[in-house]
Amino acid sequence: MEAKYVDLHIHSYYSDGTMSPAEILDMAKKNNVGVMAITDHDVLEGSRELMNICKDSGVKCITGVELDALYHNLNFHILGYGVDLENEEFQKFVKRDRALLDEVNTKLIEKMESDCDDVSLEDYNKYSYERNKGGWKALHYLVHKGLTKNVWEGFGIYNKYGVYNSCADFPTIEEVCAQIHKARGKAVLAHPGKVIYKDTIEEFIEEVKGIVPFGIDGIECYYPAHSEEITKACLDICKDNGLFVTTGSDCHGEFQDTTIGQTKITEEDLKKH
Repeated sequence: MEAKYVDLHIHSYYSDGTMSPAEILDMAKKNNVGVMAITDHDVLEGSRELMNICKDSGVKCITGVELDALYHNLNFHILGYGVDLENEEFQKFVKRDRALLDEVNTKLIEKMESDCDDVSLEDYNKYSYERNKGGWKALHYLVHKGLTKNVWEGFGIYNKYGVYNSCADFPTIEEVCAQIHKARGKAVLAHPGKVIYKDTIEEFIEEVKGIVPFGIDGIECYYPAHSEEITKACLDICKDNGLFVTTGSDCHGEFQDTTIGQTKITEEDLKKH
């Protein structure tokens, strides 16, 4: 029997993906994925829906979420696995994180109001879009107003006005990990090679090692954008610190160019470490 792949980092249209949980589950089966998690940005609904439909699918599904955190003025993402989705304290924490994420987009619109006659916060609040288009509300609003040709050009608008996720008052990594643990989950550092930019691999390793004591249980070592050098460094850190190894595609459907199961890592591959 062919070994099944693991993909513990997938986004549905409840955050910024283009697929429903049912569509994600179908795609996972087609792509030979046997273990998976939906980890939407600061939202639990996608994971909850997946858990309600996966019972007879033949795919092992784990509850998950991806939470924003701040450290050294950088926006880090912490993946929470096996969390109790009905834990009220955790639900409130996730909703607060989501509100802070949404505030970033509100700040952009507020800054644009003085430059663009047709843009206002009142108008933005009334605007809605089809969630299966992926991305998020502000990106589609800019297209709707004719300020960008597509959602991808919207990223340049954020840069122009100096509005970034790192400007938000997100909780610390330690606070995020503590909340995940209270909800009986495990905290995993998502795609460190995508967040931490250093001149040398030694500096990268030191930065990651400095984060581990904040409550990190594992590291997403296998990730599409990670180089072999970054992957090896992450694996070594896990080995030296007794952390577990995870893998994820970070698939957003058609909103990005990764696919479910892309890393082609199996459970046996993960158990080797």
